[in-house]
Amino acid sequence: MVTGNGRTLAILTNDPGKVFQKNVIAGAQAEAERQGYRVQVAIAPQGVRDVAGLPLDVQRLAGLLVIANVVSDDVLLALEQTGLPMSLVSHSVPGSTIPAIISDNLAGMDQLMDHIIVDCGRQRLLFIQGHMGQNDGIARDRAFRHAMVRHNLAPEEAIFVPGEFDPEVAASRLAEVLQARPSFDAIVASDYLMAVAALETVRAAGYAVPEDVCIAGFGDGPEAAAAGVTTVAADVVDLGRRACRQLIGQLNGLAIRGVTILSTELIQRETTAPARRVPTA
Repeated sequence: MVTGNGRTLAILTNDPGKVFQKNVIAGAQAEAERQGYRVQVAIAPQGVRDVAGLPLDVQRLAGLLVIANVVSDDVLLALEQTGLPMSLVSHSVPGSTIPAIISDNLAGMDQLMDHIIVDCGRQRLLFIQGHMGQNDGIARDRAFRHAMVRHNLAPEEAIFVPGEFDPEVAASRLAEVLQARPSFDAIVASDYLMAVAALETVRAAGYAVPEDVCIAGFGDGPEAAAAGVTTVAADVVDLGRRACRQLIGQLNGLAIRGVTILSTELIQRETTAPARRVPTA
């Protein structure tokens, strides 16, 4: 059980070792410590159906941060009924008053797609999807399709590869697709770690990057910078920091409701460039 007192915050996750969740936790811990709170990390059991099944002693906590879709909306609504102050990261519950903070998936994907299609002149796209049971995965998939339509491209002509927000899964599934030598000239990944995995996979398959294939991913981190992968930056550490600030604001009496959306910024690196022009006779 997670226990504490009026100066203890809990962060509910399902895998604190994964890069996204690890960085959210780091940002939240830094902000909590700056404001004099202790932080304990709790791992949600898979398939938990009610508050009693959570590793939390709600009565001993000052507040709770919940990362992504680690528990169902029904469990979140039940937690809300306990009166425990909460903030959600990269997830929101329709119809509830639980405050949430998310990256701007629509604007960020639009930035990536404008760069790939307009700046780089690529139109035969392959999209590596995130986890389609999570808010970010669903929103980025929808934004990718929306951007294709906006650029007069047919979404059904794109190649969709399930990546599950897992670089190993993304690399394995992409390698299977590449065996058929499909026609594509750009890869857009639902997160930057899958984009890094895609870069290694396509190079191993004999493609030149960015000459044959451009690669870009959502989010940013040192792994993307080291690999030279173009991204649309969404500062994940800041996501955690702001979510914790939002939670502590509630503890200080602020009435915080609704969804806070963080802006994104395109960071162009070596994996994207205009397509090579074929010399005319």
